[in-house]
Amino acid sequence: MTIDAPIAVTTLTLALEKTGVLVLVLLAGAVLALPHDRVAPRTRAVMVASALGLTPLLLALALWNNPKLAPLHHHPLRGVAAILAVVSVVAVLAHLIDRHKQLLPLLAIVALPFRIPLGSVSSGLLIPLYAVIAAGGLVYVVRNWKEPAGAPGESDGWVRPPELALAAVVVAYGLQALYSPAPGVLKAVENVGFFYVPFATLFYLLRRLEWSGALLRRCLFVLLALAGVFVLVGLAELAAGSHLLLNRSLDQDAKFVRINSLFYDPNIYGRFLALTMILLSVAMLFERRPRRVLAAAAALALMGVGLLLSLSQSSMVALLAGLAVAALAAWGRRAAALAAALALVAVVVVVALALESGNSANFLTSGRASLVTRGVDMFKDRPLLGYGSGSFATEYLAQIPKQRDSFEQAQNLPLARPATTDSHTTPVTIAAEQGIVGLALYAILLIACFRELLGGDLFTRIGGAGWVARLAVGA
Repeated sequence: MTIDAPIAVTTLTLALEKTGVLVLVLLAGAVLALPHDRVAPRTRAVMVASALGLTPLLLALALWNNPKLAPLHHHPLRGVAAILAVVSVVAVLAHLIDRHKQLLPLLAIVALPFRIPLGSVSSGLLIPLYAVIAAGGLVYVVRNWKEPAGAPGESDGWVRPPELALAAVVVAYGLQALYSPAPGVLKAVENVGFFYVPFATLFYLLRRLEWSGALLRRCLFVLLALAGVFVLVGLAELAAGSHLLLNRSLDQDAKFVRINSLFYDPNIYGRFLALTMILLSVAMLFERRPRRVLAAAAALALMGVGLLLSLSQSSMVALLAGLAVAALAAWGRRAAALAAALALVAVVVVVALALESGNSANFLTSGRASLVTRGVDMFKDRPLLGYGSGSFATEYLAQIPKQRDSFEQAQNLPLARPATTDSHTTPVTIAAEQGIVGLALYAILLIACFRELLGGDLFTRIGGAGWVARLAVGA
């Protein structure tokens, strides 16, 4: 009896986690995909409220016994105080958003980069961003609840392809978590609770806004202000003798220092700078006022220094790719093709020189080459449906040969074995976990988004702020 009790509790918890994931993805999918003119305002309010309300409950169920949250177990009053503080912040933000609708995207951008440690989770959680999403959702729920049953919908009833594609991706992820192994289900719960549902909700709320040129410019200015602060903090880290503020393990690298500013991961720091640089570069290409062009150039130079010192290779490649798209629209196909070719040659030369110096591909990619290779092998084993959502780490660690580990350890190559979460390459992770079905839906989502951003007459006509914004986000 004493042996069966823990097994029964584990089985029940697993069943509740799978049920919770399924309910949440169905709610998020319905919010995204159902036409507004066919759904009563109060029904929409209930769906959004249910998705946002059930998400923290599911996460609490799945993660409460996690050893990393032990400090909260020993000091429950701190947890209660933290919850009350978050609720108070959400209430204040909701009041502000209710009075000024256009505050939602600005607050989301401000909160986007910041993580707050919870318990012993050193990398932290996106609690500020979750507070903004909750506040925006609360305003949406209250407004729709007050609308009469026969009130007209917010649109003409037509649901755009990105919403439909995103709904399909979210629902498929939840369905494919049902056959994932137990550790994979826990990972799927984290992905659904921390990312899929809150980010899909934020996307839905932002699509309800009326975007003006003034709002787009404000969003860009907020991003530039954040990037400037982050670069200055990173330079201060370097000036202080390479004493990093977060992720102190990076201090231990004797060969070089990768500044991370206020980010835990220097790659995420690099991503933020690369994305901001692409947006600013596109805006600068179509700016005719000399003072603004010079100011933009100075800002790009400052961010370029920060990106270089982050040593984020993938962020640098992303920057080149985004600039190639911008060049295609601004200079025409021939000039853009030439610029892209030169950038590609530069990347190839750098990689070739690095390999010539004796470093393996696995070393150059911090162990990710072996993750990608094994992910492809996992896809070959189960090509149609994969191993289940969130299962990459479980299957990777279960199948990787011990002899290979011993060889890589003997060569002092970086391994992800103790804490592998995914392949760090989205299509490979999707292929291994969700198979051809997941890959197809992922491709449809990308096509739908790029078609809306870069389709139509984007490359044949130069328009106003909306045209520039489409190009910038697409790049």
